Amino acid sequence: MHPILFSFGKFTIYTYGFFMAMAFLSGILIARHEGKRLGVSPEQVMDAVFYIILSAIIGARLFYVATNIPRFAEDPIEMFRIWNGGLVFYGGFIAAAITTFFYVRVKNIPFGKAADIGALSVAIGYAVARLGCFSAGCCYGKPCDLPWAVTFTNP
Repeated sequence: MHPILFSFGKFTIYTYGFFMAMAFLSGILIARHEGKRLGVSPEQVMDAVFYIILSAIIGARLFYVATNIPRFAEDPIEMFRIWNGGLVFYGGFIAAAITTFFYVRVKNIPFGKAADIGALSVAIGYAVARLGCFSAGCCYGKPCDLPWAVTFTNP
């Protein structure tokens, strides 16, 4: 589709990376707003966001590595080269959920409030991130011949 958003010489902004950054940013802004609305301090929200994003990236990569073990058996160092691609949403979501569970327990934040803060943040962030996946030409679904289907021409 459109994997490179733009380039200036050797400096390249990839569409996937750009939309992932926008997904995190939109999720953070919404979480801060919802936290304020629900009486959770911005500091607690931002601390949670830090741990959640870190665990989500690690979990997404670990899930990808676990589902592609033969590839990484040949070159184990490749597991750490995250810039070469390979994140799985489910792994990130599971790791983030576990992190959130422990964070809200330690900070004594009611789980309902935490869920209300996270629900919209995750949904909007996921939608924005999917635009990056689609633009990169991955995660495209199954073949379709309907008039509004999208045709990928770049193998």
